[in-house]
Amino acid sequence: MMGTMIFWLVFALILTLMIFKSFKIVSQGSVRLVERLGKYNRTLRPGINFIIPFLDSIKVPNITTYDKDPANPENAQTRLRYIVSSAGDIPTVEIIMDPPSIDAISKDNAIVYPDAILYFRIVDPVKATYEVENLGLAVYKLLETTLRQQIGILTADEVIVGRELIGASIKSALEEASSAWGTSITRVELEEVRFDEDVTKALSDQRAAELQGRALVATNEREREATIIAAEADKQKVILQAEAEFERERLQAEADFLKASRALEGQAKGTEALALALSKNPNAVVALEALKAQVDVAIALGKSNNTLIIPEETAGLFGAINSIKQVLNFDLDNTDKGS
Repeated sequence: MMGTMIFWLVFALILTLMIFKSFKIVSQGSVRLVERLGKYNRTLRPGINFIIPFLDSIKVPNITTYDKDPANPENAQTRLRYIVSSAGDIPTVEIIMDPPSIDAISKDNAIVYPDAILYFRIVDPVKATYEVENLGLAVYKLLETTLRQQIGILTADEVIVGRELIGASIKSALEEASSAWGTSITRVELEEVRFDEDVTKALSDQRAAELQGRALVATNEREREATIIAAEADKQKVILQAEAEFERERLQAEADFLKASRALEGQAKGTEALALALSKNPNAVVALEALKAQVDVAIALGKSNNTLIIPEETAGLFGAINSIKQVLNFDLDNTDKGS
């Protein structure tokens, strides 16, 4: 009786253990691979899953990678990281690989230390487990080799300015090579690019020369702009002076024209009045001609020396003037009366 109870008790314990081991809970963002008698059987998805105890087992792939140690980032392979958990959870989310700097040689024989970050995702856990021995290490070695190849076809200057191009080229090469491993390369970024001391000093000197050249160009450009501004100011000054001179001459011409017009108008009126007076008194013509002759003689005699000579005909001159005055007064009086 006692032996029977012990048997059933042991059987119950074994059954409970089998039931307990048959339940497998897979977390979101990961999967597990089931092997039956050492051969791949199926993939467990997130949630509650069941397996057959003692026949089925969970495969734990050896997927590791190397990340740089924050305390010593320049030392390669300083920190080993397991991508798959001890329970066999294979992540299907994006995985970040941040390895230490890789030494490479550029096309112009400069030693370069690019610091790359790789983002990838396991899209086929079966291939990632059975098609390659260690997926993480394989991806890391592939990244190292591809990065050295890309750096080797570029000069140091091209490496500095072509980070995005280098990252895109590495991503394309890694995708082609890692597709057989059930892996998708999301992106590759060059976080930093360092050089040895000699190259760094040469690049620093080159950069300083470029900055000095840019400063000289900027100074020359400022001087050229200042010269252009000064020349433009002189040009505007000359234009304004010419416009002012033109305006002054125009106003002076208008004033001279107006003055001459008024003088001609006065002369015309005087000539008209004289002609009218002479037409009415013909004797005044003889007196006027005598007056003009005597005036011309007086002017000629006055210019000959400093002595003022008064001719004997002065009485006749005044008489002629008086005669003309009388004629003009007579005509003007008649004109007023007629009006």
